[in-house]
Parts: sequence; C-alpha cells; structure tokens
Amino acid sequence: MAVVRVAVLALVLLPVAACSGDDASGPAEEPSPSTSEPAPAPRQSPQVLTEADSDATIALPTGGETSLRLSSDWVWSEPVVDGDAVQLATVNYLQDPGFSEWVVTAVAPGEATITSSGTAACAGQDGCAVGPQDFHVTITVEQ
Repeated sequence: MAVVRVAVLALVLLPVAACSGDDASGPAEEPSPSTSEPAPAPRQSPQVLTEADSDATIALPTGGETSLRLSSDWVWSEPVVDGDAVQLATVNYLQDPGFSEWVVTAVAPGEATITSSGTAACAGQDGCAVGPQDFHVTITVEQ
C-alpha cells in the first residue's frame, strides 16, 4: 500500500515540479504593437439599421438587403444615397409602427453613404432641449 501512495504522490508532484522550474529563456516577449493600425473592417449588416448605427460602416453582399428604421422620436428628412452601390425603397405602413422604414438593397459592388437629419419630435414644446441629430452610415457592397 505504501508503494501505491508513493507512486500517486510522485504523479501528483511531478507536474508541479515541472511548472515551478526556472526557464532559462526568460519571460516570453510580447509582440510590439504596430505603429499603423489597419482600418477596421466593415461589420456585417444587421437585419435592421437604426440611428444607433450612425457613423458605422456596414458590409452587404451584392443582392443583399437590410432595413433602415429611423425612430418617430425624430422628424427625419428623406434619406439620401450618395453612390450607386445601394438603392432605398420606402416601406409604407397602414398603422404607424413608431418608425419610418426603408429597404436597403445592395445592387452593385462599391460603396454608398446614406444620410438623413432629424429634429426632435418634441421641438417647440416646453422642456424639449434636444437639438438636431444627423444619421450617416456607409455601406460597402461586396461581390
């Protein structure tokens, strides 16, 4: 029985002893940070873009679609597309869903920017101190 205890003890202590030994090579060196970082890659488009996505760059495949929904808390100008990579189509509802919506369709490889500006729906009312808000999203269309 004593032989089994010694064997078990040796098996338990052997890895501990191996980990506590001095490493002659010293601590591992961290790679030095790059002086110029590449631009972040566009993230894949969510199913719905909102004003919270403003200033983002979104990737869509050619033929891909996403929705753009701008909250009715703001009175938004009609979104404008700069570029030929995407098209917008207005979605009309019979009952107000609390937002304005457009379908964004990627029609050609390239890049397009969608912009709109909004004023607070409460503008002109007492206690409404919210200023204008701009919406801007870049869509990169991949093949």
